[in-house]
Amino acid sequence: EMNFSFESFVNGSFDYDKATQTHSCLWLREEKMDIGGGTISVEDIDKLKDYPDTDVVTISGLHQDTFEYFIKTYGAQLKAIRFFKNKLVEDWSLLGTLPELEYIHFFANQRISSLWDMSRNTALSGLCIEDFTKLDSIEGIGTAPALKEFRIGNAVWSTMVLKSLMPLANTNIEKFMFYGKSIIENDYTFLSDMQNLKQFDFPTNMLPTEQVAWIVANFPNLEGYALKAKVDFAATSNHADEVLIVGKRKPYLPVENNERRIEKYIQNFEALKKKYVGIPYKMAFPD
Repeated sequence: EMNFSFESFVNGSFDYDKATQTHSCLWLREEKMDIGGGTISVEDIDKLKDYPDTDVVTISGLHQDTFEYFIKTYGAQLKAIRFFKNKLVEDWSLLGTLPELEYIHFFANQRISSLWDMSRNTALSGLCIEDFTKLDSIEGIGTAPALKEFRIGNAVWSTMVLKSLMPLANTNIEKFMFYGKSIIENDYTFLSDMQNLKQFDFPTNMLPTEQVAWIVANFPNLEGYALKAKVDFAATSNHADEVLIVGKRKPYLPVENNERRIEKYIQNFEALKKKYVGIPYKMAFPD
């Protein structure tokens, strides 16, 4: 088991030393790496030879050949890998040869269009995929036997469109987060087949309020940033108290002078919950 959470691995705080304000994780990259991630050489990768006990690494600038060299040569010693800007890797199936790997965070890629077979990734508990321009399907996510946390979307601009979330059905995932643009197939019946799901996050403006209310009514134990009538923003030096109403095309309102309007949204949400509780998804949303 890793001694830090997947959350801290994704947000980069896992190796941060407050006192020195530095990150301690080994970062393999081209020395004069440009903003796109550069191009790493075999020599750069072989710096790992000097760290036989290191089991967490960040790596940038891999192409297909160096990706394969890296995984075949050093993959077995690693428990967590942050792939940071490896845009030109096109086939990541070798990741499926690493039974010890627990965490993967893969940021920025322009070639990969499908998931790999994860059936041999028996220790993989956390997977985060961000800013992939060609990936539009999570088909195969169910092959990962121990996956508990799966995040997919955009760290920069919300552009990712996925075909469907139905492949999540019958997985043991406990936390799922989508933070892209949209999901094409408007089918949320998979939630009934996710016995271990505790947290379900998606953008507050992605689904109509009706669908959000259906999820909240029928899965009352699910936690989620958008699984409520509104999100509150406490006052800062820049703005007074504000409220974001959850749902597609719903407004962002200052609380002052909008109390009654906000209350109406809340009452509407509660009424929708009552209307949809116990109603199968396909009956509630027949289209």
